[in-house]
Amino acid sequence: MNLNLNLNQAIEKLQTLCRQGDAAVVHRELFCADCSINGEGTPVITIGGDLLPMLTDMLKITPHLSIRSVRTVAINEGAAITWLEWTSPPAGGAGDLIALRSLTAWRKEQDGWRIAADMYGFGLFAGN
Repeated sequence: MNLNLNLNQAIEKLQTLCRQGDAAVVHRELFCADCSINGEGTPVITIGGDLLPMLTDMLKITPHLSIRSVRTVAINEGAAITWLEWTSPPAGGAGDLIALRSLTAWRKEQDGWRIAADMYGFGLFAGN
């Protein structure tokens, strides 16, 4: 199995589901039950089911989200990390491009790759 191909498929699925705008489906299909997320401007680590309100808010402001993998690092057969860039014009089209970068940890579960943890910041990676 090609790790990059499988993770790229998971990232494409993530992008497609995000664009459909149903945070509950995104959460159920692509996040581990114990997933942890934190990032710039957020003082707490958000875990598990508490991610749903965060995802709902994110999808409202990024209806045309694009997700690009900059780099993938395999840890073992069941774990990997990706450096991702997330971009979207704002909802309604007025304002600057919304851009985030993240270090995303993936865990391979029975039904495919799921996000186990994510740490994000504002902006894009330089030179990529």
